[in-house]
Amino acid sequence: MKDTFPDPDQVAETHFIGPDTTRKIVEYFDFPFMLEKHGIVSAGHTHARKGNCFVRNDPLFSQILVCASGEGVILLNGRWHPCSPGTAYITPARARHAYFAAPGKHWEFSWIIYKDTGPENFAEGFSKGQPYEKQVEPELLSFPLQGLYEEATHWQDEIVMQSWIHLANTYVRRALVGDEIDPRLRRLWVQVEDELAHSWDCETMARIANVSEEHLRRLCLQAYSRSPMQRLKWMRIKYASELLLYSNLSIEKIAEEVGYNDAASLTRAFKKSRGLSPAKYRRNIRTQSFEKAAIAS
Repeated sequence: MKDTFPDPDQVAETHFIGPDTTRKIVEYFDFPFMLEKHGIVSAGHTHARKGNCFVRNDPLFSQILVCASGEGVILLNGRWHPCSPGTAYITPARARHAYFAAPGKHWEFSWIIYKDTGPENFAEGFSKGQPYEKQVEPELLSFPLQGLYEEATHWQDEIVMQSWIHLANTYVRRALVGDEIDPRLRRLWVQVEDELAHSWDCETMARIANVSEEHLRRLCLQAYSRSPMQRLKWMRIKYASELLLYSNLSIEKIAEEVGYNDAASLTRAFKKSRGLSPAKYRRNIRTQSFEKAAIAS
């Protein structure tokens, strides 16, 4: 490949999408929580054609790109290499990298750009000094990122968008640092989910996991990108959202079911996480569901 394409040492900084390339992209300046809560600058899915080319000499961000189909060209160790389905091209911050669509071939890939080295539990995967590749499932990121794009384009439901992001980040973590979840965490969170209404605290959770509170915090950040109490809150808000959509329980009863002292406590936590009250969320999401059902019929 080095004889077919330009000398890698001579290519200049380039950011060119190309006239025949299409992208589905979601960016943090439209949805600030992407950066604030997940460290994501932008994410998307690209159908690249001839002319699509990016060369970054000193990027301030880290990126993972996964080829879903077709073939592209990536820069590794000073040489051009093919990027075929299932290849993840991982580029740490400050590491020079380049990629482009191979002439005469289509190239479909998904990608996420993270600020600096991304979430704390990604640091190991983005800490290498040079770009590298790994073999993963070709559709690793395309499903969650296309789901994120559809939600961002049509409904802009933050809790749904965060679910897609959490799924994508889980897949990225598996690609970067492996898939093994500590069995102590599995045991803990199964019990928490079964007893969500319980008044949980870090001391109790650490005792169940049989680790110190600080070690539990590190394990949870590594596995879930959340502290234990953040994960507990996420689980409660997620379950509350499901009950608001699929049940007719009152806000007071839902608060009791998910572990809040009263409806006011749930409302404060829900609004902080979701941006609107449980009652308004229920009205909005049900209205959207009814409208979609009417269109489908």
